Amino acid sequence: MSRSAPALAAGVLCLGLSGCALALGGGHAPTTYDLIAPRSFAAASKPAKWQLVVNEPTAVHALETDRIMVRPSADKVSYFKGVAWSDRLPRLVQVRMIETFQNSGAVKAVSNSSGEYSLSTELRAFQIDASGGRAAADIDIFAKLVDNKTSKVVASKGFTARVTATSDEPTAGVAALNQAFTEVLQDSTQWVSQRR
Repeated sequence: MSRSAPALAAGVLCLGLSGCALALGGGHAPTTYDLIAPRSFAAASKPAKWQLVVNEPTAVHALETDRIMVRPSADKVSYFKGVAWSDRLPRLVQVRMIETFQNSGAVKAVSNSSGEYSLSTELRAFQIDASGGRAAADIDIFAKLVDNKTSKVVASKGFTARVTATSDEPTAGVAALNQAFTEVLQDSTQWVSQRR
């Protein structure tokens, strides 16, 4: 039986405020979660005939961490207690973006160091949003494709996804974040591959 919105909000607020303390505490190693790069894509055309550099995303200080963010309200930030990403979030997103381009075959080659074009991104949101009464993964990534010869931005676009979590537990939150991240990666990979 599903919980009422107030009860669910109270549960998430408990996670966000008391249970999701900034310090992991207790001397115990946190349960570590990972982001997963998608392996299935819509039917692709021939790969773009250029090499792509995927830069590490920029992010506000609150996302420059390995902690998993929860927003109990629009103006408050907290974190799940006792759990963490497998790396700092911007670094983890960069690695999974590179892996996604490799899996998709959307461009001739992809790396974090050299290529004709660069993909620069900004993490504007990457969290569990509990402000609406029901926990949901909320991801917002703004992307710019830069011609490395001229340093000019040739295209830019924002990519967003929101996926409702099945519960207010960290495992459900991470699953929702991975689902939303997959949507963003699939859309952004297709967008980049169309720049010819």
